[in-house]
Amino acid sequence: MTGSIMWLACATVLAQVAGSVAFVVPGRAAFESNAQALRRRGPGPEVVSRRSSTGSPSIASAALASAVAIALLRRSRRESSPVTVYHQAARNRVERNWWFVEEDRDPTTIPVWQRDYRYGFQVLRRSMTEARKKGEKVFWDVKVYAVEEQGTRVEMMNSGLQGWMPRYMEGTKERPKVGDVLKAECTACPMQRINGETKHSPWPVIYKKPHKAQPQFSHRFWLEQQRSIKFAQTLEAGQLIKGLVYKQCPKGLVMDLDSENGRPKGMLDMNDISRKKSSHKWVAKMFPPKTEMLMYVVHADKENGRITLSTKEFEDDDHVGWMLSFPERCFAMAEESVKKYHEKREAYIGWLQR
Repeated sequence: MTGSIMWLACATVLAQVAGSVAFVVPGRAAFESNAQALRRRGPGPEVVSRRSSTGSPSIASAALASAVAIALLRRSRRESSPVTVYHQAARNRVERNWWFVEEDRDPTTIPVWQRDYRYGFQVLRRSMTEARKKGEKVFWDVKVYAVEEQGTRVEMMNSGLQGWMPRYMEGTKERPKVGDVLKAECTACPMQRINGETKHSPWPVIYKKPHKAQPQFSHRFWLEQQRSIKFAQTLEAGQLIKGLVYKQCPKGLVMDLDSENGRPKGMLDMNDISRKKSSHKWVAKMFPPKTEMLMYVVHADKENGRITLSTKEFEDDDHVGWMLSFPERCFAMAEESVKKYHEKREAYIGWLQR
């Protein structure tokens, strides 16, 4: 209540300043005495002149101050009412204790209609987001519950969320069996609202979904990472290795490195092919799939199997851009060019540390 009185006082002062008049609320006795005096003698010339000069601003100021005071008083009463206080406290209060009940049953044994799909989607999507920020991959334990001609139906072991694994993502010649637990990476995670977005839509459903949208998994990516980790442990930075172009991608070329160890993959970035910038079309024309190339190992991560490759070290100052036009000549003088590159790098590091 004290706050409302303060607001009322502030509003009165503002109204007085805006109207440029002295707006004072007299007592009841002052009102009665003034009324009796006016009855006896009538309004004098001073009062008439004052009314004509300042009457309308004073009335407007009084009306404005009264309206502001009434509004603030009503607001203070509304905020201090027990109903409003209760609802404000309840709005910020979380009493859904069933959220925090720990589930000790195996999620894959719970009936499908009882599984918490919202929890499964949130764990999957947020884990992938945080891993992407760190430059890492997340692999999940999935259980096969159905094997079809086009692929395999799986469910996540931690939440019971059902997903789909295409046949070309299984990674093995032998088809998995029902009940097998596989390590897989999630390659596509749809939004949960996709399945119910058109349920209450006023527009007709023209393209009906043949099946429910589900996350897609790949067991092949996990197998490839294990091969890359095993092969990366045998590599050192500055080593020369051979490989085949596996495919082109927006970032560069994906390379097959060693056929004996299960064909692990490495990455040859577009900016690391040559010291001269080139377009994707020209690179795709010069290095089609299955092209054999000699590459320089920039870095080999022995923990996650990421192998970074380059070929621009094969170009010296007199042959800039030759990797895009005469790659076979650069491969022929690769060892000599790499030796000069290491000498120049050591000299530059020494110059920086002088």
